[in-house]
Amino acid sequence: MYATTREKHELSQTGVYIQDQMAIGNWHLSLGGRYDWVDIENTDKDSGATSNLDDTQFSGRAGLLYAFDNGVSPYISYSTAFTPTSFVDENGDLLKPMEGQQLETGVKYQPDGTQDRYSLALFHIDQKNVATKEQPTDPYEAIGEIESQGVELEAHTQLTDNLRLQASYSFTDITYAKSDDGNEGNRAIYAPRHQASVWGHYRFHGGTLAGLGAGLGVRYHADIQADRANTETVPDYTLVDAALSYDFANVGLKGVTGRINVNNLLDKEYVASCNSLQYCYFG
Repeated sequence: MYATTREKHELSQTGVYIQDQMAIGNWHLSLGGRYDWVDIENTDKDSGATSNLDDTQFSGRAGLLYAFDNGVSPYISYSTAFTPTSFVDENGDLLKPMEGQQLETGVKYQPDGTQDRYSLALFHIDQKNVATKEQPTDPYEAIGEIESQGVELEAHTQLTDNLRLQASYSFTDITYAKSDDGNEGNRAIYAPRHQASVWGHYRFHGGTLAGLGAGLGVRYHADIQADRANTETVPDYTLVDAALSYDFANVGLKGVTGRINVNNLLDKEYVASCNSLQYCYFG
């Protein structure tokens, strides 16, 4: 049994952003910026102790793409991120907001005259002030910096007018670039090293089932570290998902659609991730 805690967390975040997309010939440029105001107040309802954070932050992104006439489009992009948290450390003080930056480059391809799309992306992400803890009773701590890099492959293919297929694979190497707990250089918890998925969607265009759509997919997750010391990994798991949708334009309600998504259709029991070898989450 774990001790009961009574806390009140209040987080208010307001942001304004501007974005512009422009094209000059085959060149496409995207620029965006966002400014956030964050106000956080935590209260321990037993002791009455409070901690506060009043912060502002600017984040932005820029991307450049060149579209060749044959459907091949190489690109590069850079973005920054800002994520406030209401977690507190062992002294009851709020942790600093997580900050990150990402550099990505790759190529996209859409064969002329088709709806098919294929892409390859290489990425590098740096994050700092990442909050985590090992046991439920442990205080949160900002472990330092996390570095992520990898590759993503994705394909969308319209096999027929009714049937669409999409598949993806990603390899991600995430490590503790800087860590105060002696795990610097180890792989980070929570994140699968390998992810793959296949999804098929069929839509009826005529007859009594016109407007009805059905989808079925499979997701695979592998090689997830169970602890920051990297002594064990979470067992790999495969999940089946499904979806059912309907476009009500076929019954006179243009612009109205309904959709039901079912994750883990077969109700499989699995371990999704762990904070430590004694503290894991079931999926």
